[in-house]
Amino acid sequence: MDQGFLDKIEKVTGMKKVVFSIGKNTTFNRSGECLTVRFVSDSAEAIEHVLASIDQLIEGDADFISEDDEWTDKYLPLLMAIETAIDAVYKANPNLKDKTVRNVLERLIMKPDIRMEDELTRSIQAHVRLILSTAKYSRKELLGCLKKVQRSVKRHHLADGPTGYLDFIKGKV
Repeated sequence: MDQGFLDKIEKVTGMKKVVFSIGKNTTFNRSGECLTVRFVSDSAEAIEHVLASIDQLIEGDADFISEDDEWTDKYLPLLMAIETAIDAVYKANPNLKDKTVRNVLERLIMKPDIRMEDELTRSIQAHVRLILSTAKYSRKELLGCLKKVQRSVKRHHLADGPTGYLDFIKGKV
C-alpha cells in the first residue's frame, strides 16, 4: 500500500476509498519506467501520484485462499483490475487472442514486475499497481489472482475458441 497516495485521495475526496474508473476519472501517464496516475474527484479536484513498482507495493506473506465464501470479495479489486486491463487492450486491439493473454499472464506469474514493452503486460501492471497502492495484498495473493484469471482464460478458450475468454469478459468489466 502507498499511504502517501491514500492521504492524497482522502484529502480531495474526504474518503479513504474511491472508485477508479480508468479513462473517466482515472488516467495513467507513462514516461519510461515512471508510471503516474491522475485521479479527478467528483468535485473536479485532481491529484497526480507516481506509483511505486509492484515489488515495492506487495505486503505481507498472506496465502491466497479461495475456499471460503468470502474469497471473491477480498480479491475482487485485484481480479477486476486484471480483467479490466485485458478488456481495455482487447477493445483497442480486436486482433488480440486468448493465447496471447495466457502467455502474458504466465510471464506475470513468474515475475509480476517483469519489464515488457507490450501493451497488454504494461496495462495489467498499471492496473495492478493502482490497486496495490490502495489495498494490502501479498505476493501469494497477487499470484493467486493472476492464476485464477489464467485458468479462466484456459477454460473459456477451450470451450469457445481463440477469443472465447476475451469475448466472455467483453463488456462485463
